[in-house]
Amino acid sequence: MTGVRNKEQVFKIRGLGLSDEVLALAELERDPVFHKIAPDKYGYYLSRSLDMGREAADRLKGRDIRELLDQAGVKFNLAAAAGTGAFKVALRAQLDWSGEVPKITVYRESMHQLQMAAEAAEGALGPVTFDRIVDIHLAHEYYHLLEYRSGQFTNELLEPVECLKIGPFRRTATILQSSEIAAHAFCKGLLGLPYLPSLLDNIYLMQTGHMKMEQFTENVKKWKMILGENGLHML
Repeated sequence: MTGVRNKEQVFKIRGLGLSDEVLALAELERDPVFHKIAPDKYGYYLSRSLDMGREAADRLKGRDIRELLDQAGVKFNLAAAAGTGAFKVALRAQLDWSGEVPKITVYRESMHQLQMAAEAAEGALGPVTFDRIVDIHLAHEYYHLLEYRSGQFTNELLEPVECLKIGPFRRTATILQSSEIAAHAFCKGLLGLPYLPSLLDNIYLMQTGHMKMEQFTENVKKWKMILGENGLHML
């Protein structure tokens, strides 16, 4: 259960000076081959990913996400709940384009969890109605649909990193999280959010006790330091 103390802690988020770059670096760190990225390339992956999402949002500025889905021929439905995924965060939504008609499934229980988490932030994330939380997830999945229909995902458009080298043999991998960063930037731009929506999951983890506010604060300091050390504070 969420107590008053958790609510007060989460409220302090607005004073952390969270930028898109800071939250994007948090996402980049989750990539399976992050440790293979040279620090002087962080800026490349962050700025390119954020820009791709922002540019896609700019082209659709003022459009309603549910109308966009309808025009794209995508079905949307609410389901009761889904299993828990990584970082103890329940599966929120998923896009299935394998059928004749693409379908986005959003999980009602998870949306209610995030709504309560956003309310604990005392307005730091803007309006927190249930429909607003659903729209955030629809917009995120819509960006992935745009990637799919274009024939190239964001990570495929960026330089791969060398993850293995044995003699003349080289193996490379793309940065999968760049696609997620772009989707977050798209969602923020399309819906006019104050932060990248990935912040919601962090708030949820703090609200439910899976992460302490102090830990998140220290992480933010670390991400800012990394950005500053690599000259990325003014991306």
